[in-house]
Amino acid sequence: MKTKTILFVVGGGLAVYALYRYISKQLALAMNWDYKIRYLTISNFDNESVTLQGVLQIINPSNFSLELNSYSLDFYYKGAFLAHAEDNKKILVQPDTTFDAPIVLNVKLSTLGTKALAFGKDVFDQKPIRFGIEGRANVTFGGVTRDIDFDIPDYEYSSDLAQEYNLSKPLTEVKDFLCQKLYICV
Repeated sequence: MKTKTILFVVGGGLAVYALYRYISKQLALAMNWDYKIRYLTISNFDNESVTLQGVLQIINPSNFSLELNSYSLDFYYKGAFLAHAEDNKKILVQPDTTFDAPIVLNVKLSTLGTKALAFGKDVFDQKPIRFGIEGRANVTFGGVTRDIDFDIPDYEYSSDLAQEYNLSKPLTEVKDFLCQKLYICV
Protein backbone atom coordinates (compact mmCIF):
# COMPACT_ATOMS: atom_id res chain seq x y z
CA MET A 1 0.00 0.00 0.00
CA LYS A 2 2.80 2.43 0.80
CA THR A 3 4.55 1.64 -2.50
CA LYS A 4 1.38 2.45 -4.40
CA THR A 5 1.02 5.78 -2.61
CA ILE A 6 4.65 6.69 -3.23
CA LEU A 7 4.34 5.85 -6.93
CA PHE A 8 1.12 7.87 -7.16
CA VAL A 9 2.72 10.92 -5.50
CA VAL A 10 5.88 10.68 -7.63
CA GLY A 11 3.85 10.20 -10.84
CA GLY A 12 1.58 13.14 -9.99
CA GLY A 13 4.59 15.30 -9.18
CA LEU A 14 6.21 14.45 -12.50
CA ALA A 15 2.98 15.26 -14.37
CA VAL A 16 2.68 18.64 -12.63
CA TYR A 17 6.35 19.40 -13.35
CA ALA A 18 5.96 18.43 -17.03
CA LEU A 19 2.88 20.68 -17.33
CA TYR A 20 4.75 23.53 -15.63
CA ARG A 21 7.74 23.14 -18.02
CA TYR A 22 5.45 23.03 -21.07
CA ILE A 23 3.54 26.18 -20.08
CA SER A 24 6.69 28.10 -19.11
CA LYS A 25 8.38 27.17 -22.40
CA GLN A 26 5.32 28.21 -24.42
CA LEU A 27 5.14 31.48 -22.48
CA ALA A 28 8.81 32.16 -23.27
CA LEU A 29 8.14 31.43 -26.96
CA ALA A 30 5.08 33.69 -27.00
CA MET A 31 6.99 36.58 -25.45
CA ASN A 32 10.00 36.25 -27.77
CA TRP A 33 8.44 36.12 -31.20
CA ASP A 34 10.43 36.79 -34.33
CA TYR A 35 9.57 39.52 -36.82
CA LYS A 36 10.53 40.94 -40.18
CA ILE A 37 9.86 44.29 -41.79
CA ARG A 38 8.77 43.80 -45.38
CA TYR A 39 7.36 45.54 -48.40
CA LEU A 40 8.29 49.13 -47.55
CA THR A 41 7.01 51.34 -50.33
CA ILE A 42 6.75 55.10 -50.73
CA SER A 43 3.12 56.13 -50.36
CA ASN A 44 3.56 59.89 -50.20
CA PHE A 45 6.39 62.30 -50.95
CA ASP A 46 6.57 66.07 -50.50
CA ASN A 47 9.21 68.73 -49.79
CA GLU A 48 9.29 68.00 -46.05
CA SER A 49 8.74 64.27 -45.63
CA VAL A 50 8.47 60.83 -47.17
CA THR A 51 5.78 58.42 -45.99
CA LEU A 52 6.63 54.74 -46.19
CA GLN A 53 4.06 51.99 -45.77
CA GLY A 54 4.93 48.40 -45.14
CA VAL A 55 4.23 45.30 -43.13
CA LEU A 56 5.65 44.13 -39.85
CA GLN A 57 5.51 40.33 -40.18
CA ILE A 58 5.45 38.76 -36.74
CA ILE A 59 5.95 35.04 -36.17
CA ASN A 60 4.28 33.48 -33.11
CA PRO A 61 6.14 30.18 -32.51
CA SER A 62 4.15 29.20 -29.41
CA ASN A 63 1.15 26.88 -29.18
CA PHE A 64 -0.96 29.62 -27.59
CA SER A 65 -2.67 32.60 -29.14
CA LEU A 66 -1.87 36.11 -28.01
CA GLU A 67 -3.18 39.57 -28.69
CA LEU A 68 -1.03 42.46 -29.89
CA ASN A 69 -2.60 45.53 -28.28
CA SER A 70 -0.25 48.25 -29.49
CA TYR A 71 3.29 49.00 -30.55
CA SER A 72 5.48 52.08 -30.59
CA LEU A 73 8.78 51.83 -32.46
CA ASP A 74 11.58 54.26 -33.31
CA PHE A 75 13.75 53.52 -36.35
CA TYR A 76 17.37 54.62 -36.72
CA TYR A 77 19.70 54.51 -39.70
CA LYS A 78 23.44 54.57 -38.96
CA GLY A 79 22.74 56.01 -35.52
CA ALA A 80 20.49 58.87 -36.66
CA PHE A 81 16.77 58.95 -35.88
CA LEU A 82 14.79 58.07 -39.00
CA ALA A 83 11.10 57.71 -38.12
CA HIS A 84 8.52 56.71 -35.52
CA ALA A 85 5.76 54.17 -36.05
CA GLU A 86 2.92 53.26 -33.73
CA ASP A 87 -0.45 51.58 -33.86
CA ASN A 88 -3.15 50.87 -31.28
CA LYS A 89 -5.26 48.40 -33.27
CA LYS A 90 -5.68 45.06 -31.52
CA ILE A 91 -4.56 42.06 -33.55
CA LEU A 92 -5.32 38.49 -32.49
CA VAL A 93 -2.35 36.25 -33.19
CA GLN A 94 -3.15 32.58 -33.70
CA PRO A 95 -0.71 29.90 -32.46
CA ASP A 96 2.14 28.79 -34.74
CA THR A 97 1.38 31.44 -37.37
CA THR A 98 2.81 34.48 -39.03
CA PHE A 99 0.68 37.60 -38.98
CA ASP A 100 1.00 41.01 -40.56
CA ALA A 101 0.76 44.30 -38.71
CA PRO A 102 0.64 47.40 -40.91
CA ILE A 103 3.43 49.90 -40.36
CA VAL A 104 3.59 53.53 -41.49
CA LEU A 105 6.82 55.51 -41.25
CA ASN A 106 6.81 59.26 -41.74
CA VAL A 107 10.43 60.22 -42.46
CA LYS A 108 11.22 63.93 -42.12
CA LEU A 109 13.75 64.91 -44.77
CA SER A 110 15.38 67.37 -42.35
CA THR A 111 16.29 64.51 -39.98
CA LEU A 112 18.07 62.54 -42.67
CA GLY A 113 20.87 64.97 -43.37
CA THR A 114 23.91 63.16 -44.76
CA LYS A 115 22.35 59.76 -43.98
CA ALA A 116 20.37 59.95 -47.24
CA LEU A 117 23.64 59.95 -49.19
CA ALA A 118 24.94 57.02 -47.13
CA PHE A 119 21.68 55.15 -47.78
CA GLY A 120 21.90 55.82 -51.52
CA LYS A 121 25.52 54.67 -51.55
CA ASP A 122 24.61 51.45 -49.73
CA VAL A 123 21.85 50.75 -52.28
CA PHE A 124 24.19 51.58 -55.17
CA ASP A 125 26.95 49.36 -53.75
CA GLN A 126 24.32 46.65 -53.15
CA LYS A 127 25.24 46.40 -49.47
CA PRO A 128 22.85 45.20 -46.75
CA ILE A 129 20.44 47.83 -45.42
CA ARG A 130 20.40 47.80 -41.63
CA PHE A 131 18.19 49.71 -39.20
CA GLY A 132 18.25 50.20 -35.47
CA ILE A 133 14.88 49.67 -33.78
CA GLU A 134 13.88 50.76 -30.29
CA GLY A 135 10.48 50.72 -28.67
CA ARG A 136 7.90 48.47 -27.13
CA ALA A 137 4.89 46.34 -27.89
CA ASN A 138 1.99 45.62 -25.55
CA VAL A 139 0.65 42.05 -25.71
CA THR A 140 -1.93 40.01 -23.83
CA PHE A 141 -1.19 36.34 -23.27
CA GLY A 142 -3.36 34.10 -21.10
CA GLY A 143 -5.17 37.10 -19.63
CA VAL A 144 -1.91 38.78 -18.58
CA THR A 145 -0.87 42.00 -20.31
CA ARG A 146 2.84 42.61 -20.74
CA ASP A 147 5.13 45.09 -22.45
CA ILE A 148 7.89 43.69 -24.63
CA ASP A 149 10.87 46.01 -25.08
CA PHE A 150 12.69 46.21 -28.40
CA ASP A 151 16.33 47.25 -28.56
CA ILE A 152 17.75 45.95 -31.81
CA PRO A 153 20.79 48.01 -32.83
CA ASP A 154 21.42 46.18 -36.10
CA TYR A 155 18.29 44.79 -37.82
CA GLU A 156 18.93 43.75 -41.43
CA TYR A 157 16.01 44.89 -43.55
CA SER A 158 17.47 43.66 -46.82
CA SER A 159 20.71 42.03 -47.89
CA ASP A 160 20.43 43.70 -51.32
CA LEU A 161 17.68 46.30 -51.69
CA ALA A 162 18.38 46.81 -55.40
CA GLN A 163 17.80 43.13 -56.11
CA GLU A 164 14.68 43.03 -53.92
CA TYR A 165 13.09 45.82 -55.98
CA ASN A 166 14.38 44.40 -59.31
CA LEU A 167 16.91 47.19 -59.79
CA SER A 168 20.08 45.09 -59.74
CA LYS A 169 20.31 44.64 -63.53
CA PRO A 170 19.85 48.36 -64.36
CA LEU A 171 22.23 49.22 -61.52
CA THR A 172 24.87 46.83 -62.89
CA GLU A 173 24.45 48.38 -66.35
CA VAL A 174 25.01 51.87 -64.89
CA LYS A 175 28.12 50.66 -63.04
CA ASP A 176 29.46 49.01 -66.20
CA PHE A 177 28.80 52.17 -68.24
CA LEU A 178 30.58 54.34 -65.67
CA CYS A 179 33.57 52.00 -65.57
CA GLN A 180 33.90 51.31 -69.32
CA LYS A 181 33.09 54.75 -70.75
CA LEU A 182 34.02 57.21 -68.02
CA TYR A 183 36.64 55.13 -66.16
CA ILE A 184 34.83 55.60 -62.87
CA CYS A 185 34.83 52.11 -61.41
CA VAL A 186 32.84 51.67 -58.24
